[in-house]
Amino acid sequence: MTSVEQQLERRWNLAWALAPYALLALACALSVAFDPTSWGHRLISLAIAAGLGLWHGWFIVAHPQWWERRIVAMPVYFVGLLVFTSVLVLRSDSFQLFVPMCYVLAFVALPGWWAYVGVVLANTPWFVLTGPDVLNFAVVTPFAALLGWSIRTMEKEAIRRRETNSRLVAVAAENAKLHALLLERAKETGIAEERARMAREIHDTVAQGLTGIVTQLEAAEALTPAGPARSRLDTARQLARTSLVEVRRSIEALRPGPLHDTRLSDAVEQAVATWRAQHDIPATTFTMTGTPQPMHAEVEVTILRAVQETLANASRHAKAQRVDVTLSYMEDVIVLDVRDDGTGFDPQSVNGFGLTAMRQRVRSLSGTVEIESAPGTGTAVSVSVPMIEVDQ
Repeated sequence: MTSVEQQLERRWNLAWALAPYALLALACALSVAFDPTSWGHRLISLAIAAGLGLWHGWFIVAHPQWWERRIVAMPVYFVGLLVFTSVLVLRSDSFQLFVPMCYVLAFVALPGWWAYVGVVLANTPWFVLTGPDVLNFAVVTPFAALLGWSIRTMEKEAIRRRETNSRLVAVAAENAKLHALLLERAKETGIAEERARMAREIHDTVAQGLTGIVTQLEAAEALTPAGPARSRLDTARQLARTSLVEVRRSIEALRPGPLHDTRLSDAVEQAVATWRAQHDIPATTFTMTGTPQPMHAEVEVTILRAVQETLANASRHAKAQRVDVTLSYMEDVIVLDVRDDGTGFDPQSVNGFGLTAMRQRVRSLSGTVEIESAPGTGTAVSVSVPMIEVDQ
């Protein structure tokens, strides 16, 4: 609900709460002006009317949160309202003007079906004054009940629509956040993939070509006797080697984030150490098996992102107190295993964006992601990616 809608609703409720005072004031004015009784009698009637005003003010004006909610307070209020009104009607005919307000207040104050009971009891002032009235029972009472039912139905429909709109606004806001997150992740993924592609292309073309040139120059230099020609070959070989070093530096510069100046195993170990320090979970271990080997940037980025995602889930969702991370270099695959002792979950019913992105990234490299978990049993995530090696 917007602030404007809230203000309108508060004003509408205030109007309903203050409306009885207008009729009560008019009835008091008519009583003072036209009643044939003594001034003492009129002043007592005004005092009773003031008591009714205070009674209404305490239950309705001062505590609007009680309307249609307090099962005890509101019936007490309504009985008091009928008593005050009946006494005033007996003292002066002018206060009959206030009696119809009892029908309205039955629906303002009383909860549920009690409102319809209140509509019937609202005839009490008439009974006190004139006795049973067939017209009220046959016409006025049903009409008041029908009108109150219609108003309540419209209010409920308005509330339902407002709540639906609020939920739609919340869903739209959440979708906007997810869309922004998807765009950001897609952008990051695209940048990482493009950098990896460029590094691979440079490695497979320029670097390999320079390596071949260096090899050929070394062979030619070995077959050339000392002299100007051999000096030229030596200079060309040195230039080719220098260019090859620069190309390899460019390839390294294209490697993302923590992988820029370090091996994958070191980057994973650093990620685990950083996470352990940030979340103050000492029982976090990192183990590496096998011999680290250089791989394509896509493979290394995929493994590193999988580590970051599983650790984030362990702290954000699992509330884990122990996490074990294992990086295994095998003959033709590299395997990441992350196990925690957290709350666990049902892998079939949970499919968040992070897990989905990790599966898609791993699947793009013909790898696999296996998740073993159940509520209360912790979680084990295993990521396996083919070991696509590169020459350094």
